[in-house]
Amino acid sequence: MATVIQNTETSKDKYTTYRELTGRHKLAMKHGFFFEALLIDYAVLEDRLAAFLWAAGALNDIDRFGLGNKRNKTQLFELYSAYTGKDKLANLKNISAKIDMVLAMISFAETEYDGDDRYLTALHKGLQKLDLESLKADLAELHSWREYRNEVIHGAMTKNIYSLYEELEDKAALGLAYARTIDKESQKLKRQKHIRRSVNMPSKK
Repeated sequence: MATVIQNTETSKDKYTTYRELTGRHKLAMKHGFFFEALLIDYAVLEDRLAAFLWAAGALNDIDRFGLGNKRNKTQLFELYSAYTGKDKLANLKNISAKIDMVLAMISFAETEYDGDDRYLTALHKGLQKLDLESLKADLAELHSWREYRNEVIHGAMTKNIYSLYEELEDKAALGLAYARTIDKESQKLKRQKHIRRSVNMPSKK
């Protein structure tokens, strides 16, 4: 399906968009436009979660959301299923599925792995370089943050206005804070090029 708005085409485009939107978030917070800040939060969170999954080899292409490739799809689904208890993978376009996939990887990294699968060995080793406790804590809170954001976006007109405003500023600030944690750890993981190379994925976007 064709997009209405032109996509970024280069890493320079991507950086410009990221810088501009995070700059708008700062202005929105300063001047009290917290609804706009929440919109930007969600966009940045989606993007940074996708960047993490790309670095971890769970996305072959940053703009497509099929799970892995033929060399690691089965292994990735087994990690996801072991963590969630589900026998079917949710669509990775969905932010909740992205969160669960990252949490599944963290759960895997917290256990010993002595198998001989090339990808899982590389992934386990790469994940040890991250601050997994900080990442896991923020992702656990992100589920409840997302529920709050969804109520605001989809049901604001049904809410008591004073209750709605009570947490709006804090939630708008928290969203970007969570995104920055994910970004910090995804940048570390991106440097672990052996993960993607283990399944013959390009290590540059």
